[in-house]
Amino acid sequence: MIALGLALALVAAGATIFAVVASAATSTAITLTALGVTISVRPLALFIAGALSVILLGLGFALISRGTRRQARTHKELKQLRKDHAVATTRTADDSRDHGTAQRADDNTADSTRKGANNATSNGTADAADKDAADAAAKVPEAPLELHPDAE
Repeated sequence: MIALGLALALVAAGATIFAVVASAATSTAITLTALGVTISVRPLALFIAGALSVILLGLGFALISRGTRRQARTHKELKQLRKDHAVATTRTADDSRDHGTAQRADDNTADSTRKGANNATSNGTADAADKDAADAAAKVPEAPLELHPDAE
């Protein structure tokens, strides 16, 4: 591929040198007419205008390509961010639902412990220590949040 590219570049350079030398030696003007306008140009000026138009055309295509790639990359990143946000939202909802289920399970355990203690005392089989233990289990506070030193 490199050899083919170098060969094409050498052919293009040779053709350019030939066109410039051949048109510079010719003093004959070429008359061009388009859209009701007639101009008379030398061959070297015509060649330079053609080369300049090809360069500008290539530059325009390069800018369009770069802009399209950038827009596609931005669209892809935005799509990924939206997907990540949706996953995070779903995960947060699931975590809060699981936390609510765990909280209800803890409440149910505490209620059943309290009911068992009340039934035992009403039957007269539990002593005061068991009742105090059941009441303490029912009133267990949630674990306090731990703050990390760098979170302050």
